[in-house]
Amino acid sequence: MFVDSTPFIIALVVTFCILICVAIWNNLNAPPPPQKAPPVDPGPSRTREILARFSEFYMNLSPQGEVMYDIGILPDPKQHIIHALYVGFDESEDEDERLAIERGLRAIVTFQERVGEYPIKRTHSATEKILHNVDPNTNTEQNDTEANFNFLDDEEFEKFSTLRDEELEGHFQHLKIEISEE
Repeated sequence: MFVDSTPFIIALVVTFCILICVAIWNNLNAPPPPQKAPPVDPGPSRTREILARFSEFYMNLSPQGEVMYDIGILPDPKQHIIHALYVGFDESEDEDERLAIERGLRAIVTFQERVGEYPIKRTHSATEKILHNVDPNTNTEQNDTEANFNFLDDEEFEKFSTLRDEELEGHFQHLKIEISEE
């Protein structure tokens, strides 16, 4: 019986030795274990970053009068900015912060879809055009900036204005802000 089982035992010992060698080889060449992540640096929250970017962007636009812009020029998606305004309103601790969020909501609704490359303004009335031509203080810079607007008549502008007002009313209702006319 010993003579018959010898090749089997030798095969088992060789296989076992090979498996041990493979295990040792894999252990030596294994990647290092994952390290603990470094502590998170407490910087400004994502909400505050979005609000700061939007605030700086809007102030650089220096909007004058009743102007509507396309949402494509916003620094972040409009919904992200609105969400950040909502979170900012919920986290606000005093009346000044709430008023700033309210101003932000009034600003974000001036950005609408399908406005186009140039911001839109209401067409000057005939009286405004005459006064503009008669005014000796007319500044060429102002004329240059007006060339960058798309003027719409009252009916077309009113469509965008209605969308803006309905959106603002929806935001104010959601946040339970009293609507006051400015």
